[in-house]
Amino acid sequence: MTTLEGAEPSIPGVPNDEDEAQSVIARLAADGWSEQLIPGSDPATLRCGRCREVHPLSEWTIDDERRLEGASDPADMVLVVAATCPSCGAQGTIVLGYGPEASATDSDLVAELPLRSPDGRAR
Repeated sequence: MTTLEGAEPSIPGVPNDEDEAQSVIARLAADGWSEQLIPGSDPATLRCGRCREVHPLSEWTIDDERRLEGASDPADMVLVVAATCPSCGAQGTIVLGYGPEASATDSDLVAELPLRSPDGRAR
């Protein structure tokens, strides 16, 4: 799990208004996660923006994830995921919705993410 450069100190997993998806993606891109990841056509799969290969999410290395609810609007429930492609090693990001408003595609991917403890470590 990486620490985002320039990120405000915060309690892991607790949203704040500074953490809008675009600023999180920009910080990750500056740290090397610059490819766009795209949902694959099969459930719980991702397509790499560089090599275009599709793999089940379980084969990707999940490097970081940041839950954003928007402290002012909890209905804005998104998860920014940074991952490394198992085929070419490209590092990229994807923004997934979660909760009752999430699409079936996003929900399938979120359900496959490894569980993390409150301090952000995989468990």
